Amino acid sequence: MTFYIKPPEGNVSLSSLYQYAETRLLFLSQVHQRWGDDDQVRRITTDHPSIRSNSECLIEGSRKDRMSHFVLRLATLGNEQFRTFFIEAETLLFEHRLQCGGEPVIINGISDFKRHIHFALKYMRLTTSHHTFILQVQKTLNDILRAGMVACTMKETCHHFIKVPWTMVESLVKERSVAVNASEVVITCQTLLLLLYEIFKTTLEFGIKQLSLCGAEDLVSDTRIRQVKKNIIRVFIKHQGGSHLILSSKRLCHTDIENEVPYFPLCMQELHKILSSTSRLRHHARIRYTLFLKDIGLPVMENIAFWENFYCKPHLGHSAGCCHTWEGNDRKRYTYGIRHLYGIEGGRKNYTSHSCTSLQALLPQPLETGGCPYASYDEAELSLLLNPILKDHLQLQNIIMKEVKAGRPNAACKIVLAFTLFIHKEHGRKRCKKKDMQHLEDAKDKRHYTYNLSNAESCNTSNLTLKKEGSVSEPVGKTHCQVIHDLESLSKNMTKNNNEVSLKPEISSCNDKEFRHSGLITKSTTVNDSACIKHCSVNGECFPSSSSVKNDLQVLLCDIEDLKDILPKCNVSRPSQYYLKARG
Repeated sequence: MTFYIKPPEGNVSLSSLYQYAETRLLFLSQVHQRWGDDDQVRRITTDHPSIRSNSECLIEGSRKDRMSHFVLRLATLGNEQFRTFFIEAETLLFEHRLQCGGEPVIINGISDFKRHIHFALKYMRLTTSHHTFILQVQKTLNDILRAGMVACTMKETCHHFIKVPWTMVESLVKERSVAVNASEVVITCQTLLLLLYEIFKTTLEFGIKQLSLCGAEDLVSDTRIRQVKKNIIRVFIKHQGGSHLILSSKRLCHTDIENEVPYFPLCMQELHKILSSTSRLRHHARIRYTLFLKDIGLPVMENIAFWENFYCKPHLGHSAGCCHTWEGNDRKRYTYGIRHLYGIEGGRKNYTSHSCTSLQALLPQPLETGGCPYASYDEAELSLLLNPILKDHLQLQNIIMKEVKAGRPNAACKIVLAFTLFIHKEHGRKRCKKKDMQHLEDAKDKRHYTYNLSNAESCNTSNLTLKKEGSVSEPVGKTHCQVIHDLESLSKNMTKNNNEVSLKPEISSCNDKEFRHSGLITKSTTVNDSACIKHCSVNGECFPSSSSVKNDLQVLLCDIEDLKDILPKCNVSRPSQYYLKARG
């Protein structure tokens, strides 16, 4: 269990340095592609003689292992695409090593990690956040050993636990994998490995950021190192399917695909629609969709499970379509075909997904689906596909149709992507508004205030008293004329009972500094839609009224002008790029 904090030392030839880095990159690429099938991950060195012959650089904790890691880490500078891949693949390799090694690997790894932390705190140049994180990790490692969690043999029934700051495991908190209590996360023996995975990933991310602090850019400017980096990126592009690759920030599961379809480009939405309605796709369409799912981050085993789910169902299409099932020899054939596309079987070529240009060049064929709808569909067919997406945005639909008629399918697709980004941004804003409105509605259930008006006719000054149920009233001094003016303007929202006046807190204007109360709202309150009544004060905070929030939540139509700032960011050359941009 190596966390790669301390850089390697010593002398090595340039050719050996590149060879170590290339071997590690090929191995990481295979781990990334085969993840989800433990047997396939273990067979990487067996299936690839070139990796097996240079596997010394993969022996965990060895000098060559650290050298190959740090050369690849250096190659991430200035290449966000490779950086994303490197962090994810190294984390998967760490996870695999931890699962295979067991208790001895964890104990030795923690011991080495503590020693390297001491080195980092004493000799390395760290940012404040990096220094704080390392101190937190140091304390956490001591707590793990002190609690006896590593040697625990009853992980399902034991009561060992430690507490760590939630900031150390933000992704686990986001996924609801751990319990949070007072800004701390409870880590049990069952979740110990998850904690170690997160520590490794965060340590690696900090390590990459640290490269710029220690003058790594000057090192990369060296002609020899620059050539090594160039060759590494070339190998990465070759084995990851081309320079188009944009890795997803999360690993998809086959059960997630249905929820991700709204983010797909129209060409892939059409394939998924046909697959959902008939449970089958013809050969070429199936290959296009499989490669698309591969490119957006669906691992090979999840891709197999995705197709198995459909092909186990009865065929619902016409007799001329694909009628195969997932039983018998067909199961082996389909599984082999998917693994072949991932570069695991056959000639082990890592196939790329289809580009927009290749899809646009496909000529419509009888009974064959796929291709680019903007290039091959007529206006009526395209309108049927666009209507569920654009709905009432007729201006945008007309502009898209003009682009299609002008022979510019890329421009048409670009507008739809920009519209999708705009709509999802608006939905995010509306969800925040809904939370505010829900907070307001929840507040109504808790308390209410009444305002008492006494001696209003006989005194120049009246005491407008704020009385909370079960508490002592607090007077707010106002002149008689001010009170009368306020009461007249708010008469539609008050109920009179002798000399007691019950007011609805929504009608209190936040702009009136003299007439402000900090109460929560009675459940029976109704909202006045008057333009002058916009806010209420809840616990001293200013919130929009329910009516103003509901008005803001109305669907907003957009036109091409609203998309002008988004359009320049929507240039894509493959359907997988479309999805990853739409998903943000």
